[in-house]
This record gives sequence, C-alpha cells and structure tokens, in this order.
Amino acid sequence: MPVLIFVLSALALTVAMTLLILLPVLRSRDAQHSLLELNVQVFRERLAELEEDKTAGRVDQTTFEALKTELQRQLLTLQADAPAAAAESRLGRKGAFAFLLAIPLLAGGAYAVLAFKPEVFTWWKVQLHTGPFVDKLFAGEQPTPEDMQTQSLPDMVRVMQTRLQKHPESTNGWFMLGMSYMQGDLADQALEAFDQAWRLSPERDDVAMAYAQTLLFTRQGKLDDQSRMLLQGVLDRHPQHEGALLLMGMGAYRAGDLKTALTYLPVLKQVHIARTGETNSAAIAEVDKVIALARSGGEKVATGGGVQVTVKLADNLKARVPANATLFIFARALNGPPMPLAVVRQPVGSFPVTAVLNDSQAMMPSMKLSAFPSVVVSARISASGNPVGEKGDLEAIAVPLTQNGKMQTVDVLINQERP
Repeated sequence: MPVLIFVLSALALTVAMTLLILLPVLRSRDAQHSLLELNVQVFRERLAELEEDKTAGRVDQTTFEALKTELQRQLLTLQADAPAAAAESRLGRKGAFAFLLAIPLLAGGAYAVLAFKPEVFTWWKVQLHTGPFVDKLFAGEQPTPEDMQTQSLPDMVRVMQTRLQKHPESTNGWFMLGMSYMQGDLADQALEAFDQAWRLSPERDDVAMAYAQTLLFTRQGKLDDQSRMLLQGVLDRHPQHEGALLLMGMGAYRAGDLKTALTYLPVLKQVHIARTGETNSAAIAEVDKVIALARSGGEKVATGGGVQVTVKLADNLKARVPANATLFIFARALNGPPMPLAVVRQPVGSFPVTAVLNDSQAMMPSMKLSAFPSVVVSARISASGNPVGEKGDLEAIAVPLTQNGKMQTVDVLINQERP
C-alpha cells in the first residue's frame, strides 16, 4: 500500500506539472487562430461600410478604390504572418511535449540520485510481506507452520513494534512480541513486552504464565514476588493448572522457600497422576526427588567444594563497557549439556571481581556443579542483561578445570568481543 500511494502521488504530480506547461501553449494557439478570424470579420464589415458610403455618395469612386485596396493590403499582411505564427505554435507544442517526456525522466533521475534509499524500499517490501501475517497474530489467529517458515523473526519484530506504536492497547500484540523476543533469546525485552500485555489483560493465563516463566528464566529458576503473584493468580482461577503448580513449586524450592515448595509439589504430583494415570514416569520421579530434598531441608552443598572465580577486564575494553551492563560468571560441563551448572549475575562494577560458584546455584537438582568432574569457567558482560550471549557482548575465553571436591580458584580475563 505505501508503494502504491507513492507511485500514484508521483504520477499525479507529473500530470499537474505537465498541465501547467501545456495549457498556456494550447491557449496561445487558440488565441492566434481567433485573432485571424476576427481580422477577416473586421475586413468584411469595413468593406461593407465602404460599399454603403459609395452607394450613398459619401465617397467617390477613386477614394473607394484607394480605401478598399488598403484594407486588402492589411488583410494580406495578416494572412502572410499566420504561417510563421503557426510554426511558432507548432514549435511551442513540440517543446511542451518534450517537457512532458522530460519531467518524469528528470524527476525519476533526481529521485534515484538524491532521495532513493534502498532500506526504505526494503522496509516497504517487509511490510507488504509480513504485515498481513502480523495482523493475523494481533487478531488472535494461530499461525500455520507453513506461514511461519516464510517469515523472518527480525522482520516480524520490526513490524510488531510498528503496529504497537499505532495500537498500544493490543494485548495479543504485546504478547506475541514477547514470545518473539524469547524466540530470539532476548529475555529482558520479552519481560517488558509481557509486562505490558499482563497490565492490559491480567486475567489471561497464557500471558501470566509466559511472564512468570520468563522471570524465572532470568533469575536462575528462583521464585520472586512478581512471579509468585502471577502464578498465584493463575492458580486462583485454575487450582489444578499443572504448569503453574510446577513453576510455583520448583521456583520456591530453588529460592529456598521449602514450605511453599512442599505445598505445591505434592498437589502437582496428584494432578499429574490423575490426568495421565502414570505413577512411575520420569516427571513423577523428578518431583518425588525434589519433595524428598525439601523435606530433608534442601540440598546440602558439598563442604569445601566449588570454584572461586576472579574476573579481570582487559585494559583496551574498559572504555567499551556499556552503562548499566550485567556481568555473568558461570561454569558449564566440559562434556555435557550446554546449560550452565552454576551462574552468578550482578551489575558491572570495578574490576577485578571475585565470585564463588557451587551447587547452591544449580538451576536443576540433577545439574549440580559437583556432579561433573570436568567443567569450563567463563564470564561475559552483557549490555542487555540477556543470559544468552549476543553479538557485541564482551567475554572471556573459557578456562577448563578438573574438580577435586575442594574449593578451587581460577582467573578469567574478559578480552574479546562476541562476533
């Protein structure tokens, strides 16, 4: 639609400019033709008057002939000038038609040289291709896998942002923007979008669950006041909501709130068994394990175990640390899942920074730091606060370490930019 409007506007302007040039030329031609006809008419009237004067005896024959000859001479002079005037008129018309062709060519050339921006044309194409798809999402329609395969996530986000500037009241819009951010591993931006969606429609379970799950993801799986409130709202409406029971129970356990964990995890177990009829599934075994740990006072961190990490920052990168950046210090299994075994997250301050990684920071009971003999330790500075690394983050080269069951120390140097 924007491309069509632009083209129609350009054509309308070209037509207007052409008319401004052609109309005076055409009017001049008509005026010249009318002047010749008027002179012929005046000649005839004057000749008729001379005939009357001669008949009435007011002029003699000699005077009559002299005046008639003068009138004829004047008319012949006007007729002789007419071809030159017509030629000038034709020349004017040719020039006008030349201008008619030149105006769009010159305008197109000037636009291509001075005003054309490829990124604007690309943005128009993106809106034409992705706009209808985004409008369906905003209307609450579920996309098909075929539709999703034809779309680009960055283009979807850009179009969603544009739509939300015009329709900030769209709950579906904010919700889908948050889901898109999460798909792109932009958790902090997703939190802002989910917060807007939840404020518009706090009764929607899908919005509250996505918001709470993202909060837990950014807080190492630990329940906080905001995520507790969101999940409690879902459970008030649907006491047997398995997703809310799971997030509430596991989040409370990781946060050290064992009483809350023991309130919700047994209910989760009963609801899951009632729905599936399975009593020996892996999911039930994991829930039973966490319930047993909570009843025994939680996991015990191995005495003396862990890694004390000292993070230093290269001198050439100190000026490139963004304001309000976040520092992540973490350990991963050398040969195992990519999920961090232990993470420390804190605002960037002065360097060097020292932190301790141990089993108390595990995101899952089965993914403890002490369970993996060989790990790699690293650190990263994130401008967005996203736990997942992004282009432009400042990071250290991972340092491998073989654990021995005792507190060990390791130094890491942040000295490179993530490509």
